[in-house]
Amino acid sequence: MNCDICSRSYDTVRLPFLCPVDARNHCYDGRLKHATLLLQNETLQKQISKLAEDQTTDDKFIAKRDAVSETRAAQDRTSRIIEQADKLRHHIAAAREEMEDRKAAIARRRSDLASATNGLAARRARQLDDVERSIQAAKFKWNRNADAMAKTRAFLCLEAARLFGLRRVKTGSSSSSRYQYKIGGVDIFDLESMHAASPEQLSTSLANVAHILALAAHYLSLRLPAEPTLPHCDYPRPTIFTLASSYQHGKVPFPGSAAIPGFGADYDLAQHLPVPRPRPLYVDKALPALAKEDPSVYSLFLEGVTLLAYDVAWVCNTQGVSVGDRTSFDDVCRMGRNLYTLLIGQQIHGAQAARTYAPPTMVVGKSEAVDHQEEIGQAASLMGRYSHGAAHTFLCAADGIDFARSFKLPNPLKLVDRLKRKLVSEVAIPEWEVLEEDEWAGGDDALDGGSVVNVAGPVSRQEGETKTSKTDNVPASSQRGPRSGSGSGTSGWTKVKSR
Repeated sequence: MNCDICSRSYDTVRLPFLCPVDARNHCYDGRLKHATLLLQNETLQKQISKLAEDQTTDDKFIAKRDAVSETRAAQDRTSRIIEQADKLRHHIAAAREEMEDRKAAIARRRSDLASATNGLAARRARQLDDVERSIQAAKFKWNRNADAMAKTRAFLCLEAARLFGLRRVKTGSSSSSRYQYKIGGVDIFDLESMHAASPEQLSTSLANVAHILALAAHYLSLRLPAEPTLPHCDYPRPTIFTLASSYQHGKVPFPGSAAIPGFGADYDLAQHLPVPRPRPLYVDKALPALAKEDPSVYSLFLEGVTLLAYDVAWVCNTQGVSVGDRTSFDDVCRMGRNLYTLLIGQQIHGAQAARTYAPPTMVVGKSEAVDHQEEIGQAASLMGRYSHGAAHTFLCAADGIDFARSFKLPNPLKLVDRLKRKLVSEVAIPEWEVLEEDEWAGGDDALDGGSVVNVAGPVSRQEGETKTSKTDNVPASSQRGPRSGSGSGTSGWTKVKSR
């Protein structure tokens, strides 16, 4: 465009504004851009208006659709609520019916309880009486069976004692009568008089006592405190164990024999199977000679006989048979008297002879039966009642323990010590010598070395020869032993040494 005034072409770079035309021309570009923008703005407004109209239509559709969905959801919830309500109504109806049934059942039970409680006290008392009667009948039968068993045990012990030949023999004169007890025809020696017995008689007597005691313990179902071992295969003589080692061992060999067979050479018997040493109830020599030659065997033998006497006294106490003063050495260690009183004495008279039993010295002018009848108590016999083999009057139960506490025997070790001291004190030191048969054979030559003295007094030569022959018939073992205090050994001829 040319300027109307200067008639030159317009150039914005080289030619500046010289006139209003140039200024006007300079503004045309901005006006055109502004018009273009207005047109574009109008176009955009139209498009926005169109889009807004379209958006409004969509929102209405969505709102309508959401409303329909909410309506359907509400209808579904309403239908479920109605169904749940119907179900609850059904449950309530069922619960009401059940409550009615339960009320009816409770009413019936109440009526039944009322009818059942009518006379309940009488029926309960009657049932209690029936139960008590049945209990009493059961106890009566149990006690009767226990009494029958006790009588059977006592009868077996009595018959065993009779078969063994256990008996009591009255010795001495009428003024000083004493009782001597025998078993199998052999005397039962008291412990303090064993030195006067021969080895054969003493061993036989102890074997018989151990045998009948073990048999009586078997019949009475008792477990002895000191376990005796009777002769059996490869065990020829009886022995007895101490209180600590009784029933705490396996198979034990006979003392002095080989070890138990059946084990390998590398088997340590002492380590795997400790074997206690039983105490012997036999001797091969007279006790005075054994005490001098082998004191250890002598001590073991004294322990054995003391344990045997302790067993006899213990069985007497468990069967209600008293041994006298339980703390007295003489009363506890008199095996013959205690064994006879246990097995025969208290059963013959049918009472508890253990409270007071026949003493060794009886009153003059009264028979044996009368003396026994005066000394026997009136209580029922306990023979065969308490044992280890039955639940009734079980010796280890509460009643049995209370019964066992009533008797306390001294310790066997104390009895052994007292027995040793008593035997040692009774061994007198001989101040004279008893002449053997070969010493009298020389006649007058035997009298040259000393003088012959008659201790008992002057007698004839024939009487002296008779007494000498009687002395020669006595076994050598009994001659070497100490003389008893009854007078044997103070009569006859003796050779007094020349001073």
